[in-house]
Amino acid sequence: MYKYKNKNGMALSLTNDNDAHQALVKEVVVEAIKILKMHDSNCKTSMAMAMNNTKKFLRTNFNV
Repeated sequence: MYKYKNKNGMALSLTNDNDAHQALVKEVVVEAIKILKMHDSNCKTSMAMAMNNTKKFLRTNFNV
């Protein structure tokens, strides 16, 4: 997997755990991954719901 860079070649660098903002961003991403994992791997409907819930969660928390 590659690290995402924007059109200017900038990538995220969240290495300072003492920064409250960086810690919160990491927490939101970890929570999104947990939501994404919460599905029955044998059920496409369950998988789709987990993906949709994750999208909604990220859009809400990152205001996109």
